[in-house]
Amino acid sequence: MTVQVDTQDRVLAVAMKRLERMRLAEAFDPIKLSSRPTPVQQSVIDDFGRIPVQWIVAGNQSGKSQTCSRLVSWVLTETHPSWSRPADWGQEPLLILVAGRTGKQIEESLLPKLESYLEEGSYKVVRAGGQAQRIEHENGNRIVFQSLENPNVARERIQSYVAHLVWIDEQPPTVAILDELQRRIQARSGYLLASFTPLVVNLEITRMVDAAQEPYSKKYQFAMLDNPLYSSSEKRAELLASMATLPEAVRRTRLYGEWSAADDAVYSLHYETDVEMPPDYDYMWRHVESVDPALKSALGLTLWAEHPVTGIWYCVLAEYVKGIYSPTHLVRHVRKRLEGRNIVRRVSDPHEVWYIQVAAEEGIHYDGVYKKSERKGELIKNLQEGLGTRLRISPNCSDLITEFQECRWSPTTDNKIVNGSKYHLLDSAQYAVDNLPKFSGQPVRLSWEEQLRRGNQTRLVERELAVQRVEAAAERRQLRSAARIQRRRR
Repeated sequence: MTVQVDTQDRVLAVAMKRLERMRLAEAFDPIKLSSRPTPVQQSVIDDFGRIPVQWIVAGNQSGKSQTCSRLVSWVLTETHPSWSRPADWGQEPLLILVAGRTGKQIEESLLPKLESYLEEGSYKVVRAGGQAQRIEHENGNRIVFQSLENPNVARERIQSYVAHLVWIDEQPPTVAILDELQRRIQARSGYLLASFTPLVVNLEITRMVDAAQEPYSKKYQFAMLDNPLYSSSEKRAELLASMATLPEAVRRTRLYGEWSAADDAVYSLHYETDVEMPPDYDYMWRHVESVDPALKSALGLTLWAEHPVTGIWYCVLAEYVKGIYSPTHLVRHVRKRLEGRNIVRRVSDPHEVWYIQVAAEEGIHYDGVYKKSERKGELIKNLQEGLGTRLRISPNCSDLITEFQECRWSPTTDNKIVNGSKYHLLDSAQYAVDNLPKFSGQPVRLSWEEQLRRGNQTRLVERELAVQRVEAAAERRQLRSAARIQRRRR
């Protein structure tokens, strides 16, 4: 009788341990086994395996490291709820490379997060000099840790790995580290996770992440207020009050994961709100052309289009015209480049009188900019205030976006921009915004050719629908005829 009871106890203990292991594998927070991820965290989990490179740009305490720890532990144990190892990997042991800012951060932050998801006795931590070097799992898979404290040394060490998965936590000191980590997964067609709060300004990293395009890469943005810890109104109010004294740029970075702006930045451009493709863009929208002419260097050209319903102006084209030294040829080139657009106003730097005069000889009228030299600060202010409200920049205008991000105030001269004479696209944007016509709210007047094209499209659709109706009627007649024949046979 005692033996039977002991056996039952052992079976029950094994079953309980197996149940706990299953609940741990499913849990998002290992401390709360019933926990589940937030919607934005779930999107990262669902996309894992489908998108090779995942950028998580997040506020503080937003759950970015926990999301990646959960994913890394699932891959280590091969228990991800929807992902399984690709057939190309065969049965070889998996190598996961985890890069942290410092050895101390790895030891005190990343290692405990990863260990919390692993079953006791199923792995061992290998240390050297008191620092964690790797985790070896009983299934043969392993995690190798790499500190980025010394970027040059780290880059040399990273080059020796061929990894199936790479996770970098916190923003690296140079874009070269990110590039090198992406090379580590190429041989195995593996995956890269990057999670950081962008408190340090690095325009190369910003451009790399913001250029993410599916299906190869994707950017996710976590906000601190998404964390269930701040779900109550009291907690939210307490958090916001504690950050009230921070500079606005720092506060938005810590709260929402927005790119940090340097103290000397002239503009603050938020990619998430200020950069957007114009929906249903049409050449017949009202357009404003703006030029900052130059013969010796390059002409800065921007084209702005007004959405006929919302009244929002989109910069749909921003480019430099180089290598044309004849004023007449330059004017004609710009006209031909914008051919077909419904341009209602053209604006030019009034200082370059030669361009306006040559254009007039070609029958093209350009407006100037009212007291441009005296109103430089106002022009900059108007452009900044328009971003995110009545202005948007199309993502294809990459040169203009770069100028927004790079433009800096001089550290030695008040109200002076460093190398200000090279930002022709920004100047062109200022002139355009200063001369945007008022929103009319009137529907777009289509040209005769456009009306004809759309009329033909409508007629084609109507003709196709008519054919479908005739075919459906014929099919119904056949069915009724077949039914009558069957009734007669009975």
